[in-house]
Amino acid sequence: MLLTDGNPNADENLRIYESAILDVAHTEMIDLAVKLDLATEEIAQDVLDFLLDHTGADPQGAGRRGIGVSDVVITRQMTRWHAVHTLEIVYRDAFNNQLNDRYQAKFLEYRELSRNARTLSFHFGVGVALIPIPQALVPILSSIAGQVPETTYYARASWVGASGREGSPSEMTAYNAPLGGLPVVQMTEQPAAAAVATGFNVYLGLTPGSLALQNSTPVPAGQNFTLPVTGLVAGRAPGDGQAADLYISGGWILRRG
Repeated sequence: MLLTDGNPNADENLRIYESAILDVAHTEMIDLAVKLDLATEEIAQDVLDFLLDHTGADPQGAGRRGIGVSDVVITRQMTRWHAVHTLEIVYRDAFNNQLNDRYQAKFLEYRELSRNARTLSFHFGVGVALIPIPQALVPILSSIAGQVPETTYYARASWVGASGREGSPSEMTAYNAPLGGLPVVQMTEQPAAAAVATGFNVYLGLTPGSLALQNSTPVPAGQNFTLPVTGLVAGRAPGDGQAADLYISGGWILRRG
C-alpha cells in the first residue's frame, strides 16, 4: 500500500493500542477520522523531509520535490508509527480541552511512543516502489442477461502494471444483480493509473469476507470483466498492494530480498 493511497490505520485499529479510544473520542467530541488524516499528513511530510535529506541514496532524488511521497510504500513500522502518532494527537486535544491530568499522561506516553516509532521507521528504511501503482477507485458494476438467480455480489478491483505488480485493491462495493443478471465490472478512470497500469484484477464474493480473484490473467485496461455463467471461482483473496522495490535508510539503499 502506498502512503498516498490512504490512512495506514482506521478507527478500529487504534483499539489495539488503546481499548478506550472510541469512548474518549466520543466523550471529548474528537473526530477520529480527521485525526487519522492529520497523522498521515504529518508523517508524509516527515518522510518527505527524510528523503530530501537522503537524495544521494534516492533513485528519485532529483525529482523528489515534484513527486512528493507518491512512491513511498507503507511498512509495518510506519503503520505502528501512524497509530501511536494518531493517539498522541487525540490525547493532546483531549488534554487541551479539559486540562485533565489523566489525558496529559496519555498524551506524553503516546508522544514518546510516536518518537520511538518514527526512529524505528527510518532505521528500518523508507520503502520505495520504482513504478508506483495507485490504489484503484471503487469499480462500476452493472449486469448483462444470463441464466442466474438474483444475487448480491461484493466487489473490489486493483490495477496491475506491465511487470505484474499489483496496486492496492479498491474499497469494497456491493451490487444487487437482478434475476438473470451476470455482473459486469468496469474500472473507474484514473489519470494517475493510466500511465502505469496495463490491466486490472477483479475480486468478487457473495459475502464481504469471501472475495476471491476471478480473472486468471489481468483484464486489459479499457475492457470490462463479465462473470461467466459458470459462476464464481475460488481464487486468492485481495492483497495489501505492492511491496517496496528498495529501502532508503541512513544514506544507503537496502534492496528487497
